[in-house]
Amino acid sequence: MGLGMQIIYQDLPGTASLEAEAAVQLLRLQPFGAVFSDFRLTIGRVSEHIGNGSYDVCLEITTVVGRTRRIGRCIRESDEDAIRCAFNRGVRVLHAVTPGWR
Repeated sequence: MGLGMQIIYQDLPGTASLEAEAAVQLLRLQPFGAVFSDFRLTIGRVSEHIGNGSYDVCLEITTVVGRTRRIGRCIRESDEDAIRCAFNRGVRVLHAVTPGWR
């Protein structure tokens, strides 16, 4: 069974480069496909008063039994950096909660 990922854009248009970065990062999650079926990546712009040009990225998983959990969230000035950061945190969480995946 392959992994699926939904990308949600909040207050910004989707771009091919963002989708490509997300697809590359999704490959890092393939080893966990037996336990987690779907991923949702939300990419949004942070309010102007917090920072100019900042991006908020949240990565959530859905288990094969239908439970959803946030596993990574980052705010960075670069949208692609925020995606990589969220996936880095997500991979660390998955390693911690999935015995035998080191």
